[in-house]
Amino acid sequence: MIKNILYLPYFLYVCILFIILIILSFPVTLLLLLFPESVKDNGMFWLMKIISNLWFILTGMIPRNYNRHKIDFSKSYIITPNHQSYIDAAVIYTSIPQVFKTLGKKEIEKAPVYGVIYKNVVITVDRSSMTARANSFRKMKKELDRGNSIVIFPEGTFSNTPITSLLPFQDGSFSLAIQQQTDILPVLFIDTAKRMHPANLMRFTPGWNRAVFLPPVTTLGLEKKDLDGLKHYVEGYMQACWLFSKTNKKQRVWQFAEEWKKSNTFNS
Repeated sequence: MIKNILYLPYFLYVCILFIILIILSFPVTLLLLLFPESVKDNGMFWLMKIISNLWFILTGMIPRNYNRHKIDFSKSYIITPNHQSYIDAAVIYTSIPQVFKTLGKKEIEKAPVYGVIYKNVVITVDRSSMTARANSFRKMKKELDRGNSIVIFPEGTFSNTPITSLLPFQDGSFSLAIQQQTDILPVLFIDTAKRMHPANLMRFTPGWNRAVFLPPVTTLGLEKKDLDGLKHYVEGYMQACWLFSKTNKKQRVWQFAEEWKKSNTFNS
């Protein structure tokens, strides 16, 4: 009963702090729009990192990353986190240290103040239009050519209730990875459904906000015909590591992932 009573003031604090941080960052966003694209993108990336880290730390949802130091971030990747909650969109900035672009719904561009920030940090996609989807795909390829990474949630959405299995993966991230011959970097967001319930937006809770990086999956030499095989391989890989992380220390997930890859080689 007491816990339920505390949800409301904590929810209000979390939301008010987020609004304050967005409003404070808006003038910086407008200033960055005056600069060349490369400067603007780097500036917006670091602005979003500052906002996200401040928001989580000041609300007690403490970011923590495992195995990140083992990843060669001098390379670009197709980064594929699992999707559990709306706050995954902020966790990508507390976990991923290199400049990236992610896909986002075009409708959010219409939001006051935040919409201006949003459309400058994501590649928006209108899923109802094949032409618009193709244009978004071209923009992602352009970012990879520039040396930036692309973040795509392969599940495409999340369940209304916290679950222990991943939703079926969509084709997009794997098609792009094959076309660009870019390695896939899976990341597990362990706690976001606990920090913010996927269906009840008022149910925020403080605690760890952990991300677990897995060994990358190469796409070198793969072709269009390998799309389904690659998608199911990465889905099985992430699912196995996700289940292992639930009952074992997060520090051991990397070793488990390497052993899983040795025992489950990809067959096109």
